[in-house]
Amino acid sequence: MREVKPEHLGFRDMRLSERHRRWGWDCPAVDIDFFFLEYDKGNPTAIVEYKHEHLKKVSLGHPTYHAMTILAEKAEIPFFVVRYKDDFSAFHIIPVNSYAKSKMPDGEKFMSESTWVRFLYWLRGYECPQSIIDGLKTDI
Repeated sequence: MREVKPEHLGFRDMRLSERHRRWGWDCPAVDIDFFFLEYDKGNPTAIVEYKHEHLKKVSLGHPTYHAMTILAEKAEIPFFVVRYKDDFSAFHIIPVNSYAKSKMPDGEKFMSESTWVRFLYWLRGYECPQSIIDGLKTDI
């Protein structure tokens, strides 16, 4: 397995960025102030807006989220807003656009880190390696 590149700039919340890198080479993302474009082999698989649990809740009616929803719809990929606990023990997943809702027809979900990472691999058509899961939090 190839090494994941380290964070270069260091002025963002590096803990989430570093944690995401632990999820493995086949689970890449590019972040724009915690706006992650999940992709596989250069093809976008989802847009994820990560929010720390202590930040104010998002308003999906805000123009920012409207623009991101349009972008995701035009790209025909899911768009999720994900609130994460400070210790990465839980992720609250909110499917925003029609593509995200088709992947999560039951709506919002709380997931452990390992369940969320498995879901990200599933979006790419892969099964998450056990060696990745072994290093993640499995309980909410």
